[in-house]
Amino acid sequence: MKKKLLFILLSACFALGLCGCGGAGTDEAKLTADCQNGNFVGEVDKETDVIAFKGIPYAKSPTGDLRWKAPQAPEDSDETFEAKEFGKTATQYSWHSEPAGENEAGVGEDCLTLNVWTKDMDAENKPVMVYIHGGGFAWGGTADPLYNGSTIVEQHEDVIVVSMNYRLGMFGEIDFSKVQGGEDFPDSKNLSMLDLMQGLTWIQENITSFGGDPENVTIFGESAGGAFASLLTASPDAQGLFNRAIAESGCVNLTFDQEDFDATGTTEALLEATGAKNMDDLMAIPEEELIRIYTEEDLDGEGTTLNDLYNMPYRGQEGIVEEDPYETLRSGVGKDVDLMIGTNADEWRYWINEMGDVEMTEMDEEGIEENMAVYEEAVAAEKKEEAYAVASDRDKENLDKFFQLEQIKDLDEIWQNTELGNETGFRMGAIEAASCHAEAGGNTYMYYFDIPSDNFDFVGACHASEVAYVFHNEDETGFSGTVDKDLADQICEAWVNFAKTGDPSVGDIKWTKYNIDDRNTMVITKDGLKIESDPLGDQRQLLQPFAKYYLK
Repeated sequence: MKKKLLFILLSACFALGLCGCGGAGTDEAKLTADCQNGNFVGEVDKETDVIAFKGIPYAKSPTGDLRWKAPQAPEDSDETFEAKEFGKTATQYSWHSEPAGENEAGVGEDCLTLNVWTKDMDAENKPVMVYIHGGGFAWGGTADPLYNGSTIVEQHEDVIVVSMNYRLGMFGEIDFSKVQGGEDFPDSKNLSMLDLMQGLTWIQENITSFGGDPENVTIFGESAGGAFASLLTASPDAQGLFNRAIAESGCVNLTFDQEDFDATGTTEALLEATGAKNMDDLMAIPEEELIRIYTEEDLDGEGTTLNDLYNMPYRGQEGIVEEDPYETLRSGVGKDVDLMIGTNADEWRYWINEMGDVEMTEMDEEGIEENMAVYEEAVAAEKKEEAYAVASDRDKENLDKFFQLEQIKDLDEIWQNTELGNETGFRMGAIEAASCHAEAGGNTYMYYFDIPSDNFDFVGACHASEVAYVFHNEDETGFSGTVDKDLADQICEAWVNFAKTGDPSVGDIKWTKYNIDDRNTMVITKDGLKIESDPLGDQRQLLQPFAKYYLK
């Protein structure tokens, strides 16, 4: 009797295509997205029950004849591919604060892939949140556990999260205009921007297969990713590829003009390190050898590599990054894009950790003191020296008043100088972008994140410390320290609400828009979220004349 019953059950399962009996047939169908360049099979994350698709190509591989060329749309395909592992991370050397470089797939030129997280494949018209990772334009990648999109989707099942890799370092921004044959590489100074635009184009054409709404796409990013989010907002050619943008601790001032490109000497160093005389020579270098030279070759006897000589997006390519992105925003480009932008209270303190070869949490007291000493001299003090060096006599008076103000706050000199860096490097640029966007009639919101890390008492709310809260990844505490789950609930929900509706208000907490009259800003502290008018306004006013030096 038992054998007969088992036979009947198995027969029923096969007759129904194993439906409901744990078989692979129907399960795989429910985990497959039919896209322009293939049918991609994802898998369910066991911890969150979210479906993850990883390593999907959004462009042709930028290798061979396509090295240093603008990305091209992938070929049409009806083939089926597994999408269960991250693709290659953009070429970079391994660094302790950028774990994406340790991705199992390795690093390489063939890196133009994206990942999608969704709760189910049957839904339609879900808002789409597209994350652009940071890493100083030369490091980082979507394989970093901090950017695991399943945690947002687990909390908010009615959104889809996407993350994109893009070319970095000299593979993403380099100038070949003075190299023989360089005229055939006119886009080489802004390949990262073009990669992201191609990725957004792919999303427009394919996201419905995952249940997403191509007419409700929000880009969000931190550091270099924040710069790209704001640059895409100000890019004439990117209009229509997304509807909203969130720029975290990065803005359109993080760009280079021709003089900046020349100053880095990246192109000359590449030619010298490889022995190449022209573009034909450069194109002929095998990928493995080029990666070795880029990440390992000691250029100066002090360990400097080509990877260290990175550029930023080029300011001056019409339609992509205009000569004055602030003026572009002010003129109305991007005014139909809802914009949320902000910075952290202690941005520059992040670089204390970057002064050593390992994480400070792995250092003894002597190692931490060495990091602090290098940071104080090479970063904090340099900010003050640079400011006085470029300032007019009248502006120097404002600088004197700024430091008098910081002394009243009883800050040590290292933190006074750091606060100047916070303002000139990050906050000033974000405020100007918000002001330009609001003046043009754009829907604009601003935040100021001030939840200090408990890793060390001197780290504060450093650069990148908000990301664990946004992604609701409480285990990724390298920058944030211990994450308060209730605050993460609120912050993640604010970001998601903005993506859904263009309004980041949370429950009873009304997030009012930003304008140049009251400068309403959501101040995020360990005590919660609260709107303030023009926080740190005294600092802002004293340093306003410095916009001409720092906002290019």
